[in-house]
Amino acid sequence: MKSIRPLAHGLLALAALLLAGCASQLSVPASPDILRIGVAPNSAPMISKSGGQYVGLEADLARALAAEMGREPRFVERRWDQLLPSLAAGQFDIIMSNMTITAERRIQADFTDPYLQVGQMLLVRGDDFAFFQDPRIIALTDKRIGVEAGTVSEAFVQRNCLQATRVTVKSPEAGVNALAKGTIDVFVHDAPVIWRLSSTSASRGVTMIPTPLGSEYLGWAVRRGDSATLEAANSALAKWRKSGRLTRMINRWVPTTRG
Repeated sequence: MKSIRPLAHGLLALAALLLAGCASQLSVPASPDILRIGVAPNSAPMISKSGGQYVGLEADLARALAAEMGREPRFVERRWDQLLPSLAAGQFDIIMSNMTITAERRIQADFTDPYLQVGQMLLVRGDDFAFFQDPRIIALTDKRIGVEAGTVSEAFVQRNCLQATRVTVKSPEAGVNALAKGTIDVFVHDAPVIWRLSSTSASRGVTMIPTPLGSEYLGWAVRRGDSATLEAANSALAKWRKSGRLTRMINRWVPTTRG
């Protein structure tokens, strides 16, 4: 028994350290020296993880914004549907995660000036390209339309595609899988995500419809009333637009569009 107790104590200590490590990843205390950035890293090329590092346009912009503010960037990861509630609860200072500015979201947070114009786009099987060549057909079709749950794309389809069967999926990759397997007929998401899926999933027989459906704008969300963070972010955007830096950063990840 004596030989077992040190082992048990060692295991308990290890478990405590592991739990402490997990907790440090779940929350970062507020500090004037740290910019806490809320992300849901499943939307390459905008924000994703590679080798344990956050990469993409939003990651580059977040690090640049923190540098402008003289603060250290700290990414705080959440599920997409928890980003705005976590912001309101003070768990981070700004959301920089491929978020479209909408009237509904403006109720929950204040938004910066837009930094990128996008729109909803379609991903289809190659054999269906001709049918969906004019993407407005989805407003009339009774086909199965896949959308990522909790996104503007889901709201768009719910509002505009009244005859279709809406199928929610957990991620863009799940949408590609459903499309390739034939359990949906078209997948709708915002332009940067569809551009990426089209290039990475071409071998699976899917392709994008190049014409977007309308115009939407991406921006960053801050807690309502946090004028200091909002003004700092807008000031940085204005500076980067004037110098051309914003366009260069966008073109690194999204070379088919303009800032």
